[in-house]
Amino acid sequence: MPEIEAFLASLDAGRPSAEALARFGEPEPARALAALARARAHPDLAARTADWAREALLAARPALAIEQLVELADQRTEAGTAPLSAELLPALARVLGNSSFLARVVAARPAWAEELGGLPAPDGAPIPPDWQAIREAKYRGLLRIAARDLAGRPFRGSLRELSDLADGCLAAALACAAAETGVAAPALVALGKLGGRELNFSSDVDVLFVYDAPPTMEADFEHNRAVARLVRAFHQGLEGRGPLGFGYRVDLELRPEGPHGPLANSVDAALSYYESFGAEWERQALIRLRRVAGPPAPAEALLGGVAPFVWRRSISPDALRAVRAMKQKIERERRAAGRDLDADLKEGPGGIRDVEFLVQALQLFLGGREPSVRSGNVLDALEALAGVGALPEASAAALARGYLWLRRAEHAAQLDEERQTHAFPRDARGQAALARRMGYAEPDADVARTRLVADWTFVRSDVRAHFDELLPAETA
Repeated sequence: MPEIEAFLASLDAGRPSAEALARFGEPEPARALAALARARAHPDLAARTADWAREALLAARPALAIEQLVELADQRTEAGTAPLSAELLPALARVLGNSSFLARVVAARPAWAEELGGLPAPDGAPIPPDWQAIREAKYRGLLRIAARDLAGRPFRGSLRELSDLADGCLAAALACAAAETGVAAPALVALGKLGGRELNFSSDVDVLFVYDAPPTMEADFEHNRAVARLVRAFHQGLEGRGPLGFGYRVDLELRPEGPHGPLANSVDAALSYYESFGAEWERQALIRLRRVAGPPAPAEALLGGVAPFVWRRSISPDALRAVRAMKQKIERERRAAGRDLDADLKEGPGGIRDVEFLVQALQLFLGGREPSVRSGNVLDALEALAGVGALPEASAAALARGYLWLRRAEHAAQLDEERQTHAFPRDARGQAALARRMGYAEPDADVARTRLVADWTFVRSDVRAHFDELLPAETA
């Protein structure tokens, strides 16, 4: 990139340009110049400027990346540790300049920087049943996953790695809550993005708990109360904060009877609820049901027992219209509540929910006769639906591209502060930062921002066009 090379040459000549830094997207050029001066004076960074400067300059916040590199180099000097290697510097610059919360993690756990060499995935080793160990494992894993993402690996792998990391943390949390309360662990099953192995950087984990019913009603009542204590301990332990942050936000509202129902159910009680009162939206949600931890028998009994409820052999096309009507109702309600839906990556027109609802509608319509389409993973389901002729291959491919772009944008929006946000920025500075976190690498940040907005406009329009074409509208 000539612009980057010219700036590096100006550094060597001792005449770095604040105007160039502003064009790269740095909102505080004077701060970045001061950070560069410190870095160029540091013996462990000055000789290897080319190893980190390119990545820092194309980050969302170059000044933050450089300041944090200097701090880390200073810490290592004071501790008598070997300087950061040439292999580590590019990955560190990308992470530190694109994620404020991970920059704080590296500052608190500087030894973890060593793990970015070779950019390995989280190792999947069992996590001790201890709340602080769970939080440490989560943030250590997020650091590795973010580094892999920012290095440009195929994004689909990130969704699986984040989900596998959460699975391990939730299994440890279940064991921890069981030990604290002295209650035998129930089965923990996931729904939502975790159920589909498509978790974000800052997703809720949608879970429910089931157990084998004791032989008498009285024993079942007592056991339910005991399991509820365990679930509350699980919830509080995961949402509690430690020095690095929290574990996971836990959403229990997709359980039978929702927020008014018991925190856990016997398998028999859960199946009785779905048989008698299960709503259409619950059929849709249960597509993503997946066992995560705890004894396998109750989870398998639940998964097998809900199959006839979810996957009906005969279903009217009205079910497709019902899913579309639900999506339209959600949009009306969000607008009435003041939500800026036209900048909502998740629930706005042409957003993530359009793809999810379209896929799930077709799955519900066909899944009773075509077991191959019964995947909780949206991308796998798109491939399966195309494979049985339910979607034209070109439409399935376009929807997959749109879904991956939207999920990458959502992912990048959450990468800065681990906030549960789905907002596409309205301001130019926020759009430029999002473009950098998504890998738009044009040296001129305004060019990168313009391309990001053009892609966002196209993806929204394309996804909504497929949604309108493939899901029939309600008839009068």
